[in-house]
Amino acid sequence: MRTPATQALSAHGIAFELREYEEIEKTAEEVARKLDLAQDVVFKTLLTTSGGKFALAVVPCRRTLSLRSLARAWGAPSAQMADPKDITRVTGYVRGSVSPLGTRRKLEVFVDESALRLPEMAVSAGARGFELLLAPDALRAVSGATFAAICQDA
Repeated sequence: MRTPATQALSAHGIAFELREYEEIEKTAEEVARKLDLAQDVVFKTLLTTSGGKFALAVVPCRRTLSLRSLARAWGAPSAQMADPKDITRVTGYVRGSVSPLGTRRKLEVFVDESALRLPEMAVSAGARGFELLLAPDALRAVSGATFAAICQDA
């Protein structure tokens, strides 16, 4: 399976594992169960906006994004979830398969710092039914991601 996300990793010589699952899953939590991965390892990618700009927030599937914390990391006065209608236009991906890699537009990427405690994390490969397993530093190397505390307190 080749997607813009897998192509971006390959172009940088980054090692990754591609996992396939039956795509009836609707949530990242269901994907984690299907792939037999801990929910702390599977991350969801959310499109956010501030002042007409867009950014991606990558958070563990069982956690909730803190828009206030994201805005602070972004250096923005505030942040909101983007309109779902903007997802494909901005990222090139369809809702439910947004990857932090290989997006149509160059976007700032913010990843919850909990990922740094993991040897590898799972993010969407950019197509429904496929996840990428890669080291957090590999994600940073390709996307330029900023790691920060962007989740609500548990």
